[in-house]
Amino acid sequence: MLESSPMRTLPHQAHGAFRRPLQVWHISLALFTCLHVVACSTGSPLTPVGEGPLGKVALERLASRGTTAKYGSPQTAFQASHPATIPVSVISHLLAGLSVSGIERPGNAATQQVYPLFSHEEMEFLGPLLVRALAEAQADQRIRFTLHDDGLRTQGTIYVQKSLLRVSLSHYRARPAQTDTRPATLALSFSPTQALVRTDVPQSWMNIEPDQPHVAVSIEALAQLPPWPTAPSEHQSVVEVAPPPIPVANEQTRLHQELQATKDLVVKQAEELQQLKTELDMLKRQLAEKESPASKAKPKPAPRKSAPTP
Repeated sequence: MLESSPMRTLPHQAHGAFRRPLQVWHISLALFTCLHVVACSTGSPLTPVGEGPLGKVALERLASRGTTAKYGSPQTAFQASHPATIPVSVISHLLAGLSVSGIERPGNAATQQVYPLFSHEEMEFLGPLLVRALAEAQADQRIRFTLHDDGLRTQGTIYVQKSLLRVSLSHYRARPAQTDTRPATLALSFSPTQALVRTDVPQSWMNIEPDQPHVAVSIEALAQLPPWPTAPSEHQSVVEVAPPPIPVANEQTRLHQELQATKDLVVKQAEELQQLKTELDMLKRQLAEKESPASKAKPKPAPRKSAPTP
């Protein structure tokens, strides 16, 4: 018995209808996997290092920036000289020497006046955290710092490459809803200029952030600078340094020694006074003995002569 044409095509249609959802599911799974891999490879996870009222410091991984619609071709993987042991004095010199200029003010044109990038309190907050972060960072990580001041955000990155400390600024006193993260005329500088490396060639990966102000500073030159701080600048409040308190144990020892010295002096004076009294008594006795024989040696009166008888 021959099957009609519609009857023969029915199983094929049912089989095709069953295969199409399966193919769609496989395609969706493959697409999801690709998107997950791309997201993991292009993301920049942050590892917290420390946080406080002034802001936070974190490690930012930059293993691969990948291909982007803006820059078109893959960038060279980020490589830093981490972990790095940098003295806190060197980091203090770095933070104190960073300045910004070209700040736009309401009603005025951009000015070239230079202002410190960090306040004294911000430097005290960032210093220990940056030292710790540089010691913990890996070769594919840089340090990202974020500061908050009256609702305004300042953000940048620091990392070590060979003998240089590289600093870049991505946000400067930006409001949360502000589109422009920093003024277009903003410039980042460092003083003293002898520590600044002007002929520095940046890594190729930095081409993806060409609009960010950045400086490269010699670690060796920072280490040779005078102890910081040498004197407060005009933008920093003068802090009076009180002498260190004397330990209680040392103070008690000093008082005990002074008291013992006073007692010894009083005893010595008493002994000298007693010796003087003894000598005075001896002189009195000698004088009395001299006077006593003299009184005994007085001449006897002459006997009376009897009157002659007539």
